[in-house]
Formats: sequence, structure tokens, C-alpha cells
Amino acid sequence: MRLRFQSVLLSGALLATSSAAASPGPLVPAAGLPAVPRSEPLRVRFYDPYRLLSPEAHTWLEKEVVRAFGASEIGLTFVGRGGPGVIPATLYPELPDRWDVAPEAIGVAIGVHGGPRSIFLSLGAAERALGLPLARRQGAPATAKPSRRRLPGSQSRRLGVALGRVLAHELVHTVAPECPHTKNGLMAKRLSRRMLTAPGIGFDALATRHLQLAASGMGAPETG
Repeated sequence: MRLRFQSVLLSGALLATSSAAASPGPLVPAAGLPAVPRSEPLRVRFYDPYRLLSPEAHTWLEKEVVRAFGASEIGLTFVGRGGPGVIPATLYPELPDRWDVAPEAIGVAIGVHGGPRSIFLSLGAAERALGLPLARRQGAPATAKPSRRRLPGSQSRRLGVALGRVLAHELVHTVAPECPHTKNGLMAKRLSRRMLTAPGIGFDALATRHLQLAASGMGAPETG
């Protein structure tokens, strides 16, 4: 079966990004759109089958996703097991070569426009984007089982926050596939190193509105 990738988030760590471009706009309602009712919290199951993240980094990942969605008034919770309606997100050492994605891709979303929805993250791509020491030799098989990361506290936090922001980006593609990439905020096509780690980076007003409508079941119908 051929996998169909609908979203690929590339790190832009080598790109210069101004402070103004990196900061999301004010979260204000879009004119002419209906009021959005409260929705049930999104449920996400995070898998770390290779035991790549330290408990500290894992905690920061989950906190950052919950923070980003909470700032847009969307409830989200991480659950301990999969099931109907639960979105799985899996961390790999590297994304498999057979998927034919760019080496700098940190996250991909599958099944956005049909089929089972899944998100995959690359530890190696995140480390390279942040300038962290790699946990494994480049060129080793993606299925190799490296040891759990042992990073200083500040680096564990940066890694967890960065992976959480990439996961948040891919979750929007998953639950609101009609949402385009935005100029500012977490739905930018490329996230610079600053946008992956600086305080206060969130979704801009356009992404927030798409997310709220989709989460409440009021998303625009898909076309094309």
C-alpha cells in the first residue's frame, strides 16, 4: 500500500526569521464566521517505541502541545491507549528512507484526507534543527534502537518544546486539513530554530479559527 503524505513540516533552522515574522498575530474572531460552540477535547496517544526521550523531554512535549491548543481555546489531552477518535503520534529516530521525505522534515501527517490518521516525528531532524548532539550515528538504520537521551535539563526542555510544536502543527493538519500554512505562528511552512523554542509562539488568528471550527465539527467541506 502506498502511503499518502499530506503534510511535511521542515525545520528552517538555517533561515533568518525576524521577531515580527515569528510572532503570531492576535487571536481575534474572523468577521462573518459563525460562533464556535465548545468542543470535546482532542485525544492524542504519543508513542515512543524506541524509548528515545527522557521523562523530562516527554513532559515538556506534552505540556507544549496542551499550551498551544489551550491558547486557541481548544481542549487537548494525552491518553494512555489508542482507540476510536484517538490520534496516534509516533517518534522515530529518523523517518524511514522509503517514505521519500526530505532529511530535514521533523514531522509528517498521514491520512489527512481519508484513511487512518497518524503523525510521525523524527528525533534526528529535531536534534539537527536545534543544533543538539545526535543520539545516533547518521546513516544508521531508522529501526536501530538507540539509548534513551541523556541531555542537560535545559536541552531536554528545548527538545521537548520543539517536538511539541511540530506535533501541534501536524495535529492542525490532521483535524483541520483545509487550514493553509500561515505566514506567522506555528502553522508557518517552516519553523526556524527560534520559532521551535522561543517563549510564546502559538497559532495565528487564521489557524485558530480553522482549528476551532474543525474541532467543533463546523469545518468547511473539503473540495478537490
